[in-house]
Amino acid sequence: MSSAAPGVDTREMIAVHSAFRREFQLAPGLVRAVAPGDVARAQVVAEHVQLIGTFLHHHHDGEDRLLWPRLLERVPAELAPTVELMERQHEGVHEVIEEMTAALARWRADAGQADRDQVADALDRLHTLLVEHLAAEEQHILPLASRSLTAAEWGELGEDGMAAQAKSKLPMIFGMIMKDADPEVIRGMLANAPLVPRLMLPFVGPRAYARYARRIHGAAA
Repeated sequence: MSSAAPGVDTREMIAVHSAFRREFQLAPGLVRAVAPGDVARAQVVAEHVQLIGTFLHHHHDGEDRLLWPRLLERVPAELAPTVELMERQHEGVHEVIEEMTAALARWRADAGQADRDQVADALDRLHTLLVEHLAAEEQHILPLASRSLTAAEWGELGEDGMAAQAKSKLPMIFGMIMKDADPEVIRGMLANAPLVPRLMLPFVGPRAYARYARRIHGAAA
């Protein structure tokens, strides 16, 4: 899938969305596979769930601050309900993340089965919400953004998302995004990065994510 209109290249958002779809689809099974009482494994999986949840939160926060207000100022009035729907969907996702985070804190402490199942059930609901939301965003919002935002404004959205991540996690997270992404899109994402990250991340990122994925998903990663 690609941006539906000429203008700003919004395909990097689709690369990020693909990472979210993959990681949140796998997450419920990871949680349910942890045996009750296995605190060590519960902590590993809980840290992963917390990481992707935080990544998603920062992504949505950036859209709430930097994308929706600009679109509402610039799109025709009849398109405003589409933007407002995105905002409501964000609220629904945030509510599930809050519920999941509370159960996650309890589960990582003692690996109890009831908390494990609550985390997994919340992740199932979160994945369902995300599939609907990301598809709607790609179909309706990215073409609007491509026509309505400047390249600098679109770049600000991506820079804001990366700046919100812990620096120690950036190579791995970039590798997570790269896994299913078009290489041309990755080159575009790095086009305005400083020289060293631009040269190094395409090599360091996939290796960092591969190591991380083996730890989380095992040998089949």
